[in-house]
Amino acid sequence: MVDADLSQAVDVDLDSDDVVTVETLNDEIADLIDEQTDLNHDYVVGDVSGCRDSNGHVHFDLVFEDASIHCVLFGFRRSQTTVEPEAEMQVAVRGELSFYEPQGSCSILVTDIVDMGESDYSQIYAENKQLLAEDGLLADERKQRLPELPETIGLVTSADSDARVDAVTALHSRYPDVDIKVQHASVQGPDALQELMSGVATLDEDATVDVIVVTRGGGADKTLRVFNETPICRVIANTDTPTAVGIGHEDDRTLADEVADHRFMTPTHAGEIVPERAALEREFEQLSTTLNTAYQTTVVNQLTAHATDLDNAYQSTVTARLQELGASLDHATERHIEAELLSLESRLNTAYQTLQQEKEHEDELEATVEEVRDEAETEAQAQIEATRRRYRLVIVGLVLLVLILAALYIL
Repeated sequence: MVDADLSQAVDVDLDSDDVVTVETLNDEIADLIDEQTDLNHDYVVGDVSGCRDSNGHVHFDLVFEDASIHCVLFGFRRSQTTVEPEAEMQVAVRGELSFYEPQGSCSILVTDIVDMGESDYSQIYAENKQLLAEDGLLADERKQRLPELPETIGLVTSADSDARVDAVTALHSRYPDVDIKVQHASVQGPDALQELMSGVATLDEDATVDVIVVTRGGGADKTLRVFNETPICRVIANTDTPTAVGIGHEDDRTLADEVADHRFMTPTHAGEIVPERAALEREFEQLSTTLNTAYQTTVVNQLTAHATDLDNAYQSTVTARLQELGASLDHATERHIEAELLSLESRLNTAYQTLQQEKEHEDELEATVEEVRDEAETEAQAQIEATRRRYRLVIVGLVLLVLILAALYIL
């Protein structure tokens, strides 16, 4: 039968009278579900996945192996339940099966939740993590440092995904010159594990790739489980090329993140792998200025230090030379004084000897003078006596003459 709502459709021969719209089909599915009372079970058991709060309501997926169904715990019923669903829980939920026609999705409108303990997948996750830890793949000391300025980045993700666009945009926005090699791999589904492992291995063999980035966008917890599988974790951990992994949303954490050399939160944060070119240019300018200033300061400091050292060396040399010359001068002075003293002593001895000789000669002269004086005095005394005698004789003669003359006069 042809649905009435197709009256405005383009006239196309579909070679059938049984044609309906999506709306009609969803209405029929909703009616069918409402009529099937066998679909209403007391409890449905599964693991909580993708739990999130929206406008006071709790949305989550109930997962068992590869099957899942959406569940909604409305806000007015949250206070009536004793358990709040959380990731890594296994729960039994009671509720009404509901089909949402506009989106063609089936959900359980939860009225009660029973905590069944740790989820089955939580145990698998813990076992996988334990195996990786025992092999030392989670140890921080084995992680490689990422290159500071990679020239080529290998990107493992779905080639037609928003994650690829976000990662490439983030990388080029920070450093436009970086080359990016995209290795396509499914990030969920049956082929995901093998394609992810192959993508990482292929890029690891490429010598031009400096760092390997594995990323995907957000999703339900069950869609991220491939990144908790030990085979892909071992491939990532054992690469020779440094690796960086960013899976899901900010709160998502996978074992692939744990074994990688670096973890970033979302594909948009892949830009962290490269430095920001503008920041590098600013840093370069600052470093250039700092280097010039440091060079000038170093030169001035070195010149000042050398000048100070030279002055100190000059002062030390001059002081040492002056001390040496002073010592030599003192020594020369002492020798000169000693020589002068010896000379003076010799001269003094000579003079003394001469004086002694002269004194002896003077003594001899004085003795001679004394003898001569005594002789002269004796001779002079003798002359005086002789003169006196002559005078006496003269006087006597004169007296006699006077007497004679007187006598003659008288006569």
